Amino acid sequence: MQVDFGGDEEFNASIEAVRNFVKNVEKVAACIPDSGNFSKKDDTHFTMNIEPGLGVVKGSLPLNCSLSTDGDAYTYLIDGKGLGSQVKVTLTINPYSKGGATGVKWKSVIEIKGIMGGIGEPVIRKITEEYVQKIITNAKQEISKS
Repeated sequence: MQVDFGGDEEFNASIEAVRNFVKNVEKVAACIPDSGNFSKKDDTHFTMNIEPGLGVVKGSLPLNCSLSTDGDAYTYLIDGKGLGSQVKVTLTINPYSKGGATGVKWKSVIEIKGIMGGIGEPVIRKITEEYVQKIITNAKQEISKS
């Protein structure tokens, strides 16, 4: 199953502050709810676990994560295997100046195989939308501190 998401968020911060946040894998990882065991390999690679809590699927899902840049775009690749499932996420983030604030266009493609994929797109979409909003809220709070 593949689920696509995207949006355009406004951050009350300079574009430099947003870019610095997006490329700081420790700060980004800290904004992800239900996560733990963060381990930074270098400035662009890290591992962590999340606890997805999707219906009957409970437990810890280990993730391998990387960050790449292409001009003003930042792309996080996230791969996870466990809980009878395989998850691959591609998240692209494009910050841009928006007056005194910063806009962030983002797009995420999530590929799910196995038990989690059998839960069904409407349920996955609802849970993921709530999860994404928590991440965005946490990111806005973290960026406002800088």
